[in-house]
Amino acid sequence: METGRQPVITRWRLFTFSPVGPREQVEWRGRMFRVDGMPEMWEPAFGRTRFWVRLVEVEG
Repeated sequence: METGRQPVITRWRLFTFSPVGPREQVEWRGRMFRVDGMPEMWEPAFGRTRFWVRLVEVEG
């Protein structure tokens, strides 16, 4: 980060069928995001388990 520059922090939400850990990184379209906090898991009575995570990207 350059001196005097403010970082740009972007937050995203990811819904996926793949398990994601709290210390993992996710790459999408050439951009790298880190998982912010513990993923939440939803186990419906029927169908596949789903995961919801918060992602953070810091630029600059």
